[in-house]
Amino acid sequence: MLELLSLPPIQRGFLVLLAAGVTFPVTGVFILRLNLLTMRFMLMHGALLGGAVALALGWDPLLITVMVNGLLIGAASLSSQRLSLNSGFSTTFFMVFAMAAAFAVMYKFNVPARDTLELLWGNLFAVSRTDLVITVCFGLLLVLFYFMFQGSLNALIFDRDVARTSGVPADLFTYIIMFLTGFTVAFSLQLIGALLLDALLLLPAIVASFYARSIKGIVLLSMALGGLFSLAGFILGIALDIPISAGVVMAATVAFIFAKPLARLLGRT
Repeated sequence: MLELLSLPPIQRGFLVLLAAGVTFPVTGVFILRLNLLTMRFMLMHGALLGGAVALALGWDPLLITVMVNGLLIGAASLSSQRLSLNSGFSTTFFMVFAMAAAFAVMYKFNVPARDTLELLWGNLFAVSRTDLVITVCFGLLLVLFYFMFQGSLNALIFDRDVARTSGVPADLFTYIIMFLTGFTVAFSLQLIGALLLDALLLLPAIVASFYARSIKGIVLLSMALGGLFSLAGFILGIALDIPISAGVVMAATVAFIFAKPLARLLGRT
């Protein structure tokens, strides 16, 4: 195991995983507290569309995926406003549209489905130094965004109407959160994969909500848990010779199973 850790690709993969594990749960708190789960599904389908377009045109998948997800967020938000639609309805529509468009592009340009789907699974040990730097910088941006505007964000997460009456630009912050979520999905799907994305985005935030009493507490605890799950999952993956994503999910699952009973035992719920 120690010999493997001396290899540069393993080291970069570990650092990317740890950076994502510590910082991406901030987005997970936003997704859960602002009920953006349907948007997350839309963005994952948008990543599939972006990957198909990138392979068809021979362009950079990350750049195209970010652009496609940005367009989907803008279109879903605009349709919700102009047509007075529930945001869940509009994101569900564009989720289905993105999937259909992806298959249309794959069929029209003879893009192998396997090549497109591989973009979603990610390859932790194939990340470059540039990928590592981008992941760390983006993760720091997420954390900085929360702590710079935590008062306004906490009010928004608590109640949108209360935030508005308090002078918080709720719509602006909501749009920023939506775009940051889109970028998080676009970056992480191609680096760490869809399975690992959910384990790092949502499970730390869910477990943290069993114990923390405040939004800030949930954010801080979810970041700590995300880092712990990443570290434990990486060790499990190397030690058991299984995919790292599976190791992280196993670690997060064990924590989730025991989190609620332990919280009750400690009188936290």
